[in-house]
Amino acid sequence: MEKFNLKWNYTNKLVNDLLKINRAKEVVDLLELPVSIEEEIKKETIAKRVHYSTKIEGNKLKLNEVKEVIENNKESHERNVLEVRNYFNALMYLNKEAENNNTITEELILKTHNLVSGKHLTYKNSFRDDQNVVKDSETGTIVYMPPEAKDVKNLINQMIKEFNGKNTNDIPIPIKAGIVAYEFVTIYPFWDGNGRLSRLLATYILKAYGYDLKGFYVVEEFYDKNIDDYYNSLQMGLHHNFYFGRKDADITQWLEYFIGTMANTFEAVGERVKEIYKNSKEEMNIIDTLDKRERWVANYIITNNKIKAKDIANHFKINIDTANNWIKKWIEKDFLQRLDDKQIRNVDYVLTKKYYDELN
Repeated sequence: MEKFNLKWNYTNKLVNDLLKINRAKEVVDLLELPVSIEEEIKKETIAKRVHYSTKIEGNKLKLNEVKEVIENNKESHERNVLEVRNYFNALMYLNKEAENNNTITEELILKTHNLVSGKHLTYKNSFRDDQNVVKDSETGTIVYMPPEAKDVKNLINQMIKEFNGKNTNDIPIPIKAGIVAYEFVTIYPFWDGNGRLSRLLATYILKAYGYDLKGFYVVEEFYDKNIDDYYNSLQMGLHHNFYFGRKDADITQWLEYFIGTMANTFEAVGERVKEIYKNSKEEMNIIDTLDKRERWVANYIITNNKIKAKDIANHFKINIDTANNWIKKWIEKDFLQRLDDKQIRNVDYVLTKKYYDELN
């Protein structure tokens, strides 16, 4: 049974870039922007993630065309349109999963690949059952020969077990995301969509563990604009056959690239957020800090004097656990508080004084 035996080391560059990532994260987490501006940035970010990740794989649509595809549901059988729509659906699925989940499972991988491939979420998917190769699109030369089909499931299970395992808890999340991105695209478990899925999994991991920068960052644009660096960092000059070096590689070079790209992107986002915050803070009132969900909750409480988790679950068509997770975050934000601390079940919540006074 084949296994990965990857190696990597902390270098000065890795450590410094991890510090940059965490400093930028602190800035973005701390500074509250008007919700209308946040939503506009998130909307633009999603479109760019979809555009650049599919463009890397050869999609021909321009950014403004991608935005049009995302914003309308007009039926189309054109390949580029379908690829964009499929990737968007997969990204939205993982964003939702990341709100209540931070593990990787085979089911999560198969479902995400279903969406990337344009299939229904519950389609009975499976990993490839034969050998495939990656060829240079111009010369036809083999640039990578992945592991044999018989080894794919074991390698995927190893990746999953090591990511979810307690033995890797002390590894910084950005590095764990980089390791998964490398392992997945190296296993190449499907006939198609492996590159897109590797980037989606990395994005999912970062969001699930609080490294999403509120949905403001796009690393895929950097990859696309420096595509040779992206592929060279993944290949690291190793033999094109998985069994002759890839499975035992020292991936420090790839991690330096992955983390360095994150650091540069995060720093740029941090500077942009500081500038927007500086220009908007004088005009911003407390209502500007509420998103659409929070505004609905505030209006409900003002009308009904209180709210329960089941009211939120029923309105937003989510399960009760998700509703309670939202409430927990709103309590931490000092938006909601318990009406009666003695309540244990079927708890009533109200607005905190600062929101009640401003909104009532």
